[in-house]
Amino acid sequence: MVITIHRGTHQIGGIATEIRSGNTRIIIDMGNELSLDPNFVPADLNIPGVTDGNGACNAVFFTHYHGDHVGQMIRIRDDVPLYAGALAKDVMLEVAKKRNDDALLEKFQKIQTFKDGKEIQIGDIRIMPYSIDHSACDSYTFLIEANGKRLLYTGDFRTHGFRGKALPKIWRKVGRVDALVTEGTTLSRSNAVPAMSERDLQQKVRQYLRDYKYVFVLCASTNLERICALSKAVPRGKYFLCDAYQKRLLDLLTHHWSEYSELYRNLKVVEYGDNIQKKIEARGGLMVVRANRKFEEIIKKFDSGKSIILYSMWSGYLTKPESKIPEFLKLTGQWEKLHTSGHASHEAIKELIEITKPDVVIPMHSEKPEVLKELCPDTKILLPDDGEEVSL
Repeated sequence: MVITIHRGTHQIGGIATEIRSGNTRIIIDMGNELSLDPNFVPADLNIPGVTDGNGACNAVFFTHYHGDHVGQMIRIRDDVPLYAGALAKDVMLEVAKKRNDDALLEKFQKIQTFKDGKEIQIGDIRIMPYSIDHSACDSYTFLIEANGKRLLYTGDFRTHGFRGKALPKIWRKVGRVDALVTEGTTLSRSNAVPAMSERDLQQKVRQYLRDYKYVFVLCASTNLERICALSKAVPRGKYFLCDAYQKRLLDLLTHHWSEYSELYRNLKVVEYGDNIQKKIEARGGLMVVRANRKFEEIIKKFDSGKSIILYSMWSGYLTKPESKIPEFLKLTGQWEKLHTSGHASHEAIKELIEITKPDVVIPMHSEKPEVLKELCPDTKILLPDDGEEVSL
């Protein structure tokens, strides 16, 4: 088995990894690069046999629907099979429709879907997807087996979300592996303060709803588990509001996942409209918003002295020179940050390594992968460059 990280060995986002065994070749993720530089132009990811006709590729698998993992899917040759989770596919389709991007919509429609715990055979490579916790619903870890070798590819994950406690159980189910390719997003960050759990965040929202009549939460529309938690935090007699696009995404989540948890069913959701403005003013509640003119006009209709905006997204968006978010946050009398990471803490990564006992670990999706050597001095850590082959 040969592993080649085409992009992502020393950066966060824009990743793609190749797994090759015998005559079979698969790719995991094809994402757009991330940058806060307003002049940054994402580089096209060119992989022979994937984005051109120079070779062959048997399949491309996607861990989840975030743009830094799927953003360059459009560049994949039309004859290469694509695979993702069923909910992830439907979310991507909805995003393409909102953008009125027919080419992207057509590409997403070609995606074949897999299920948690249901093995897929591609040539002589076996892929077992496991549903995991991340800030994108329907995210997956892949256990990949070929030529007598076992590779665990984590994708983005965390243990402080609503489903985070299940991850150590998954790792134990996987057992010992020959190699581990793990995300290392937080390796470049201080780990002195543990990440807030999603449950703690939900509790804080309940307090804000006691302190303020109108609570507006600025968060990613596709952070569906958090939005479900916001809905469940709203007490009886108050409204949980969103627009039609957000409601369609929540309906997709309920359709696919309502059987798994109470968190995903019986959501308290009302689509905002001027026809209920007076009722909202009287009762108060919480609304999920995005930083655009439509929501700016809605927020202005409410008493700013009784309102607060909670910023529930990555703090980096606030510092982008062209960002409209700082001005948007001034629409109410107050605003505060209320967010938690979608990525594994240092402790979570160490626990993963301790359970799976890999012969070799390759960190990626990280600006400082070398930090893992300090965290796990007794583990063999490889730090390949983009495009460098690692043979098992």
